[in-house]
Amino acid sequence: MIYRKWSLLTMPAVILSGLGAIVLTQNFVFGANEKFVQNIKQEGEMLRQQDRAKMALEKAA
Repeated sequence: MIYRKWSLLTMPAVILSGLGAIVLTQNFVFGANEKFVQNIKQEGEMLRQQDRAKMALEKAA
């Protein structure tokens, strides 16, 4: 049924690519990345607080 040798190698790549696309789509559609976004926001707030503290120390000196 399969006449070309390369088709044996391309079929798994096509299937894995399709599965990867499905997983990425589900992450965006169902909001699986909300935890990641929340962590980024927390880290950003922490860095802003550190910057404010450093600027306050520089003004006091």
